[in-house]
Amino acid sequence: MNALKPSKLKGFLFSFLVSCFIALPLSAQKKWNYEFTLGSSLNSGNVDNFDLKSGGSIVRNDSLVSFDTNYKFVYSKESGEETNNGFNAGMKFDLYQYDRWSPFVASEFLTNKYKGYDYKISGLTGVKYRIYTKHDTCDYSISLATVVDRVDYTPKEEKLDKWSYRMSVRPKIKQRLGSSVMLIHHSFYQPFLKDFSDYLISTKTKVECKVKTHFFIDFCFEYDYRSLVPADEYSHHDIETEIALKFKF
Repeated sequence: MNALKPSKLKGFLFSFLVSCFIALPLSAQKKWNYEFTLGSSLNSGNVDNFDLKSGGSIVRNDSLVSFDTNYKFVYSKESGEETNNGFNAGMKFDLYQYDRWSPFVASEFLTNKYKGYDYKISGLTGVKYRIYTKHDTCDYSISLATVVDRVDYTPKEEKLDKWSYRMSVRPKIKQRLGSSVMLIHHSFYQPFLKDFSDYLISTKTKVECKVKTHFFIDFCFEYDYRSLVPADEYSHHDIETEIALKFKF
């Protein structure tokens, strides 16, 4: 059976997210939250440029089950030549998210040939422990999960396995800094279970500023590090500084 091409996967995932926005019944809309962002970022690492991006998410919060699906698309051209083209989307289900212990399952899809990925599909399952929380003020937690990755790398000469099984440790912080400012930070450390010298590190820090009831401005900083890369021409790290307009409904 032929493998599904990354372009088709990208189109399928985008179509799915759009259909979720359209297909939700009106009677259930109050239980769902929607976000759409439009912004730009300054990058260094495998991509060194200034580009435009858009993103969106659908979130349902409930005392029993929490559901979150999201996507992000980035694209740029310089002097008529494409310099960046990436897409990623993810889904996550949490059970009893407001309890001290909360099991979850999640999946993610990523494609960006400028970072060496024709595509990457990840599935993970684990448990979250809430360290401290105060309603509408702060939430501190840590998660432990097992991750399975299936990767098709862009270079023809691949020196990395297509399949990997990793452990994932993720601390997360949400802290209100004022009536209209929220600080959100999370970090991932994901070592390969067979060889801890093969690991991934990812961090994201976001300051969310509320301007109006449904209108926000986000300032984000993201850092990714891979101890092993698929070919020598790829950088081990990627840095992204982003500013975006966000609409919440």
